[in-house]
Amino acid sequence: MNTLFKRKILHRAKYRGIKELDIIFERFINKFHLNLEDHEFLELEEILNLPDNLLLDIILKKEKIPANIDNTVMNKILLACDDQ
Repeated sequence: MNTLFKRKILHRAKYRGIKELDIIFERFINKFHLNLEDHEFLELEEILNLPDNLLLDIILKKEKIPANIDNTVMNKILLACDDQ
């Protein structure tokens, strides 16, 4: 997987449009970005394709995690939130 794709995904994660998500993803990136495997970047891209409000509700546990994003990266995002 090329570096440009990875940088674009990390940039998208940091600048979601909702400040709360920006903070959550910044924590996630600071904690895990150096250790993400190629397939995890693809998982992250799928998560980032969700609408902001739905994604925030999932992270705040107001909505169930859809099966298509119930993956390693989603668990790491939730872990980054719980660590604070």
